[in-house]
Amino acid sequence: MTRTRAFSGATTGAALLVLFLSLTACGSTRDYVQEKTVERIATEQLTNAIGVTPENLDCPGDLEGKVGTEMTCVLTSDGEKYDAIITVDDVDGGRVHFKIDVPPNAAE
Repeated sequence: MTRTRAFSGATTGAALLVLFLSLTACGSTRDYVQEKTVERIATEQLTNAIGVTPENLDCPGDLEGKVGTEMTCVLTSDGEKYDAIITVDDVDGGRVHFKIDVPPNAAE
């Protein structure tokens, strides 16, 4: 299986629990997961689920810790770009669970 075909149509709903980061100095809590943390964990989970590591996964910003929040990142594999849709499907206390879906069509 080629690397590109491995990612096309891939979905992983693995338990991706990420602790919310708290900003204690200001006495507030940020209700999102930082962009770089989402990219790192999503890359790890895609690699574990498919057995192939993407060349790059670039998300447009931080992921809001709210059920139903969706963000489209761009996954690059063998020079091809694909949408990688990250969706928050559970928030439990200070943890966010999100799933990753890579539809079979290449990103524009």
